[in-house]
Amino acid sequence: MEVLSRVHEKNLVRWAENRPEVVVMSGDLTGSTEIQLFKDTYPDRFFSMGLTEQTMMSWAAGMAREGFTPFVHTFAVFMYRRALDQIEISIAYPNLPVRMFGFLPGVTTPGGVTHQAIDDVAVLRGIPNLTILETGDATDVESVLDV
Repeated sequence: MEVLSRVHEKNLVRWAENRPEVVVMSGDLTGSTEIQLFKDTYPDRFFSMGLTEQTMMSWAAGMAREGFTPFVHTFAVFMYRRALDQIEISIAYPNLPVRMFGFLPGVTTPGGVTHQAIDDVAVLRGIPNLTILETGDATDVESVLDV
């Protein structure tokens, strides 16, 4: 059985091949969010932002305003808990084309309670101009890039 995030990694590299506006950002979790292949294939389109989720979201918003299509990757819990203001005000309200991928959803993570995203969908559903997709299998993962 193939790990779902590896399906995403390969699909993202293929999908971005003829889309030079696609850039990928990582919250210092390149290995954990399995986007190393993108970094290796398109090093000039990859940005490691460190453990600064708020800054990463602000950068993504700015890049989107300049015509790029940012794909942000981090753990789901860090994305919505640490950067909610930036997601809401800088990305969703102006309806910018930023795509956020939250890894380790729910209570399945071995990182314990601090890494469990148990209310992410509930928190984010009330924000206008924000679409939430929850993948369940490899087919779902392959289809989300075109949404």
